[in-house]
Amino acid sequence: MNDWNLLILTVYIISVIYVFYRAIKSVDNQLRIELDKDSLAQQIDAQGLKDLIGINFELEDRYQADQVCDLSIDIENKSQTYSISVDWDQSSLTNFDGRSRRVIRLMPGMTLDLFQPQALSVIAPSKTLKEYFTAEDALKRNSEGVLEIASPLFVPDKLIKASERGDQFLLRLILQVSDPASGTGGGRPYALLCEFKVIKLPWTDALG
Repeated sequence: MNDWNLLILTVYIISVIYVFYRAIKSVDNQLRIELDKDSLAQQIDAQGLKDLIGINFELEDRYQADQVCDLSIDIENKSQTYSISVDWDQSSLTNFDGRSRRVIRLMPGMTLDLFQPQALSVIAPSKTLKEYFTAEDALKRNSEGVLEIASPLFVPDKLIKASERGDQFLLRLILQVSDPASGTGGGRPYALLCEFKVIKLPWTDALG
């Protein structure tokens, strides 16, 4: 092998090693979020809501630690007569430090005053509600006075450490079930604790 071919081979090997290194580094801050579906299903069943409510969270296959800014929830009203309402102000997110945070439903062009209570989201019989939400302290007004997400839901470094331990964060979701035909006004409240486990992806995931 002459010097020229040796140089080409060396450059090729270095390039392959660099690409491999970058692929591994790209996974360093990647993680997966998993809902404890069994726990949620048991709570729904125990409270007699199995035939009334279906809840699903649309979670990505992987997240960068600094890109977990909101969550998406689908709530199905399975009944033919009852209305289901989501009480956002009574719902809360608990982070890895055990701090409870107010949940804010995201809407386009939000100019609402955060000191004011949020309207309940009402789900009519046989309909499904799809909403995005975040924590109040993740929002900030832009120059036009519109509320925007200004920071991730969790401090990235803390989220990475939590994923290495397989820690959880919690959503306490407050729902009300009512029968509009009864004319009695407010519905019966229910509390569901949604548990999310954060898992760090292995470096071998970069090879997939």
